[in-house]
Amino acid sequence: MDWAFVNGIIHGPGRRRASAVATSGGRIVYTGSDEGAKALAGLRTEVIDLRGKMIVPAFCDAHIHPLLGGINLTGLDLISFKTLNEYQIRLREYSCENPARSFIRGSGWMHGCFPHSGPNKSDLDKIISDRPVFLKAIDGHSAWVNSKALEMAGITKNTSDPVGGRIERDDQTGEPTGALRELAAMALVGDRLPPPSREEMLAGARFFLSQAARYGITAIHDPMATREFMDVYLELEQRGELTVRVSAALVCDPASPENTIPELLELSRACRGRQLRVETAKIFLDGVVDSHTAFLLDSYIDRPGFRGEPLWEAEEFKRTAAALDQEGIQIHIHAIGDAAVRMALDGLEYIIGSNGRRDARHQIAHLDLTSQMDIPRFQALGVIAVIQPAWFYMDSNFFDSALPFLGKARAMQLYRMRSLMESGAAVASSSDWPFGGDRITFNPLDTIKIGRTRRGIGGDFQEAYNPEEGVSVESLIDSHTIVGAYANFLDGETGSIEPGKIADLVVLDRDLLGVPAEEIHQTRVLLTLLGGYPVFRDECF
Repeated sequence: MDWAFVNGIIHGPGRRRASAVATSGGRIVYTGSDEGAKALAGLRTEVIDLRGKMIVPAFCDAHIHPLLGGINLTGLDLISFKTLNEYQIRLREYSCENPARSFIRGSGWMHGCFPHSGPNKSDLDKIISDRPVFLKAIDGHSAWVNSKALEMAGITKNTSDPVGGRIERDDQTGEPTGALRELAAMALVGDRLPPPSREEMLAGARFFLSQAARYGITAIHDPMATREFMDVYLELEQRGELTVRVSAALVCDPASPENTIPELLELSRACRGRQLRVETAKIFLDGVVDSHTAFLLDSYIDRPGFRGEPLWEAEEFKRTAAALDQEGIQIHIHAIGDAAVRMALDGLEYIIGSNGRRDARHQIAHLDLTSQMDIPRFQALGVIAVIQPAWFYMDSNFFDSALPFLGKARAMQLYRMRSLMESGAAVASSSDWPFGGDRITFNPLDTIKIGRTRRGIGGDFQEAYNPEEGVSVESLIDSHTIVGAYANFLDGETGSIEPGKIADLVVLDRDLLGVPAEEIHQTRVLLTLLGGYPVFRDECF
């Protein structure tokens, strides 16, 4: 299908505006005046009078977990609940609703509901003691398990912490409490549970794709792919159901980094589709502030002398990163604390010294706490900052974790998006769904609103958080479109509205630059095009 959109507001490259855009054969063939677009219309062209509505490039989410989020929907969802008592009530209900399940899997509990040492197995044992329970925290970096789960995994007081993880233990007895920190420790139980079925993964993926189309998203980066996940993406593509362009990363395990390169190269060959690319390695350098696993330059306020610990030894990280880069593999690094961010930058600087510069587009994700000294290094090293504007507001996590763990001075300097942009860094926006704060969203229009105002949507705390780090709506649109495309090596084909590029476009019901910033999240997507094909169309448009 070909399109001619006229009498609208077209967000063009360099933020130039036009009133019309025309597509043919799945590509953009014209931007400019209404008359020019109409002159190109043929018998197969649908001509649409936008009546002042806006068209932007379709959105890219540069760090999101579609299948993890979809799979969560098949288990116990705790996101809507905020207290231990509520968690227990919902667990009991879920258990009664699913008596045939041999185990309970769920996610969404909040760190602030528990002591700093985390949740305890006894609170789960009171509800379920005869089958394993495995519940991930809302940030995905901790798990809460019952005694049966620990028994199944053979975890006792004599079990050593795995590389890159921590088993929380009772101060008096040394017995595991039921809180597992970071993926390596979580896997001790999680890997013993039956994996989600192919049907569950497909159902979760279809839910995500439906929502993504409604939100105007046509490109994503999945930073924690597995062979099973890539097989799901391939099946959906073969069925004509994959409505996003997928760039994916394979996690590099610090316990066996030598396995990553051959596994990634094999996966890249086996899982390459028209809309699939898996050529990136994901490295976790630290955890999160909420569980004291973020790696800091200075001590946690509530734990003097303790800065957290990196998940990698510095020299091993540098050697591994250089080896990945030597093979032409893009690197996507998780770094939350300022020491982890510096460690990541040091490693990427080492790569340049070792291998020379290339168009690598290596990335550091999250960057919750970043030293002022390190901000200029992103542009100097050509490193892309991948951040989550949907987190840029005061919520219960701020008061329960950031403030008491970091102290006011550091807690008020999180998420420095404007500073990064003004330094010249390439900044791509993402959601990290299904992980986040009080309000979980992967709608880019929510993210743009929060990134501009530094206020949440609804919620209990409406004071703007660190408002001097708010950025313009134009910059937020770019970070969700052309910069996201650049981060995924797609900028030559999509990410902006200009002739020759693929027609990945979104029609919005209003001009994002012409409404109060507080109302941007109320904007509706009316039409989403992927290569000129409508993957979502509002019934009223």
